[in-house]
Amino acid sequence: MQSPALSEGLSGTDFKARSAGRLAVAVIALATFVRLALAAVLPVGVDEAYSIGIARQFSLSYFDHPPQHLWLVGLWANLWGSEDLLLLRLPFVALGGLSSWLIYALGNRLFGAVAGLWSTVIFNLAPVFGLAHLGLIFPDGPLLAAALATALLTARIVLVPGDGQRLGLWALTGLMAGLALLSKYHGVLLVLGLLLFLATTREGRRWLPKPGPWLAAAIALACFVPVLVWNAQNDWASFAFQAGRGRVGSGGGLRPFGPVESLLSQAVYLLPWIAVPLGTFLVRGILSGASNPRRWLLVCLALLPILIFTALTLTGRGLPHWQMPGWLFAIPLLGEGLANAGRITRRIAIGVVVITALALGALATVVTMQARWGSFDQQTLQLFGGTDPTDALLSWDAVRPELARRGLPADDRTFIGTFNWVRAGELNALLGKQIPVLCLCSDARHFDYLNPPEAYAGWNAILIGMPGHIDDDAALNKQFASLGALEDISLSKAGRVAVPLRLRLATGFKP
Repeated sequence: MQSPALSEGLSGTDFKARSAGRLAVAVIALATFVRLALAAVLPVGVDEAYSIGIARQFSLSYFDHPPQHLWLVGLWANLWGSEDLLLLRLPFVALGGLSSWLIYALGNRLFGAVAGLWSTVIFNLAPVFGLAHLGLIFPDGPLLAAALATALLTARIVLVPGDGQRLGLWALTGLMAGLALLSKYHGVLLVLGLLLFLATTREGRRWLPKPGPWLAAAIALACFVPVLVWNAQNDWASFAFQAGRGRVGSGGGLRPFGPVESLLSQAVYLLPWIAVPLGTFLVRGILSGASNPRRWLLVCLALLPILIFTALTLTGRGLPHWQMPGWLFAIPLLGEGLANAGRITRRIAIGVVVITALALGALATVVTMQARWGSFDQQTLQLFGGTDPTDALLSWDAVRPELARRGLPADDRTFIGTFNWVRAGELNALLGKQIPVLCLCSDARHFDYLNPPEAYAGWNAILIGMPGHIDDDAALNKQFASLGALEDISLSKAGRVAVPLRLRLATGFKP
């Protein structure tokens, strides 16, 4: 049954801002509680395991991303002296709550309290945000908070009449933009979007001759210095890696339907019934043009990530989450539309919100049950083509007793070697504090800097890998003086082999 308070709170422009704010706080509290529950029971993901292990070594920056989320993980783990997964997820859950409040504040400042409330609801319902980026160990959590804070401060400075230089607010804006740059390279597009907004609006252009925006730019650049220094010291490896990702899998040819495929994937990440209205109101914002600076601010911040990363799929295969920092800023545009919609539209939207929230709760419960305990039998898994999509969340804890049972490692000049950065991330998170983990592959990500292979010449190795890698004697004989027999240490769930692994010993590593 529909809540009268929710119905009134999400409808009517005459609704008091204070009540809308209270409802927003309630939504944020409920969503944060759900994310805390998920953080407590959901097994570690691939990217999370990689981040936890890599973060043990402080670095000015890292191969995959700028350093902020890894600094946060490393500092938090050292502060508490623990790598408990829930403990490490807590700062990211807290950032999710902060981002939820910031998007309310942004929608409120631009379009009113009811629009801010709708923005908060939509933000937490979109699975890519509500179930992933707002609570798990990803670089997106710090990015979203910093980007929203930057947009909110810009709106406060540029769109609110007033005299003075507002240097303090500009300095804070620069700091927030700098934190976005330290979170993910998407921060560059955030800064460019702000510059586009200032250059194309009458309200923005009046600031360009003043010192405020340039002070903000200088502070943002200063924050980014660690990333520049690390890359300069390492042949600009991170920049080269990110620049080449959009071309992966293209084969050098044109993919005319690539953008369509990409947009469909983005819609899945957002949910189609959220993505279509988001796109509709983003187009409306574009058509409004710079004459409506409140909408235009969001348009300028949204367009670059969406257009650039979708266009890249014409020649390569991108990932759908690359566009999400752009769709983030389309959310308040939809919030404005729903705040001003007619009674029937609002009631339909409220019904969709309730059904979506219940469905996502059920989905999260099912995924967690299967990931942790393998609650569903093989017949049920046939619905997914006979494979279990939650195997990627399977705990690798069983590897530790298997090695101990074999008396491994036998000496202190032994490392664990594997052949894929994903497997290396899992093994490093589990065992990397006791024994070095090397990724013996061409795409080793930050492992080439964490444990450079040349530092382990002559060492012995415990090789753990998937079939097809570890049984390639011709390749391994080039890297080692001798190889031992293959042994099976596959990971199981609910009585079936979930992750087939092989183990063999090798001596005399030749990097």
